[in-house]
Amino acid sequence: MTQKAHTFAGMHAEHRQWQSEHSMWSDDLGLWQIQQESARSQLKRLEELLREHSESLDFHAQAIARIEHSLEGHEKSMAGYQREGADAEGQEPMCANHQQQAERHSRQREAHERIKKHHHTLMAHLTMLRAAIEAVT
Repeated sequence: MTQKAHTFAGMHAEHRQWQSEHSMWSDDLGLWQIQQESARSQLKRLEELLREHSESLDFHAQAIARIEHSLEGHEKSMAGYQREGADAEGQEPMCANHQQQAERHSRQREAHERIKKHHHTLMAHLTMLRAAIEAVT
């Protein structure tokens, strides 16, 4: 293996070239560190969003359970009135309660659709993010 013969002038020139590259590398590294720290902050924000979404799903589950419990109670009350042979006057409070049930159910349906849309959007974005990350690793 032959080694290239160097002169002092050539070696000084090569050192200047290397120093220029080192400077560029340091600049790149500084930028990359800033970008990496920004990405870390964004991931923290993403974790917060996922935690908030999880809390929203928990709250929604509790609301569904309360509505189901209320519906069961309403069904039992109606069955009781029917067993007792309640007249039209007895049906009036049941009808008022039923209307409240209907309004509560409608609000929960709307909430469910909003949560569903948000969930699907969030999951789609996370899937794209994961695919992008996996593409570079």
